[in-house]
Amino acid sequence: MARASLPITKLSDAGSPDPAETNGNPTDGHSLPNTGRTVLRVRNADATNPHTLTLVPPITVAGKRVEDTKVTIPAGATLSFGSLSTALYGSSTPINVDSAQLKLTAFEP
Repeated sequence: MARASLPITKLSDAGSPDPAETNGNPTDGHSLPNTGRTVLRVRNADATNPHTLTLVPPITVAGKRVEDTKVTIPAGATLSFGSLSTALYGSSTPINVDSAQLKLTAFEP
């Protein structure tokens, strides 16, 4: 199956309520619409085990694939990612997760 595109919540000066989280899909992965200003928030809902999020650069340099960015999210922790360069991560960033316990939300200013 194709990667599921994460919905983007637009932030405003009037305030924006937190959107519903998207459950991580370890089988098909996700794609993040990325402008370079997009913020990805990842919550590990597993109170016991850490889980891994992988940002997959869809580019090659001199014919070689650029190494993935793998981040371990500690049990019960939330991490936010931003300033994802479109030159490195593209305008539709592939994301892999190792568990549905990772909950994803994305924001755009």
